[in-house]
Amino acid sequence: MSVNIDYSIPDKVLKYEEFLNDCLKEDLKKVHAELDGVTSELAEYIQLKNTIQTFIDTDISKEGLKTKVDIGCNFYMQAHIQDVSKICINVGCGHFVEFTLNEALLFIEKRLNLLNKMYTLLKKRSANTKAHIKLVLHGIQELQNIK
Repeated sequence: MSVNIDYSIPDKVLKYEEFLNDCLKEDLKKVHAELDGVTSELAEYIQLKNTIQTFIDTDISKEGLKTKVDIGCNFYMQAHIQDVSKICINVGCGHFVEFTLNEALLFIEKRLNLLNKMYTLLKKRSANTKAHIKLVLHGIQELQNIK
C-alpha cells in the first residue's frame, strides 16, 4: 500500500529550504571545521619539521638548547635541554613516542602525506556539498517560477 502525498508548491519550497538549512548547510559547516583542524595540524607538523631540520643542520646536540617552557596559564620558565638528540612526538590518542631526530623526520613526512590526503578528501566533500546546495537552490528557484 503506497501513500501518495501531494504537496502544494509553497509546501515543496518550504521542504527544500528546510533540507537546505538543516542538512546541507550544517554538513558544510562540519566539513569546514574539519578542514580548519587539518590545516592547523599541517601547519604544526611543518613547523616541527623545520625546527628538527634546523637542529640537524646546526648540530645543536653539542651545546644543548636554551628555551622557555609554558608551565600553564602563559607563565614561562627558562629551561636548558642538554640532550636534543631525541624528541617525543604525540602520535595520537594522547600517546607520545620518543624518536631520534632522523626518525622524527620520517614520521613527520608520513604524517604530512596522510594529512594532505585528508585535506584533499575534505576539499572534495566541501565541493560536493556546495554543488548540492546550488542544485537545491536551483530547484527552489524553478518551483517558484512555476507559479
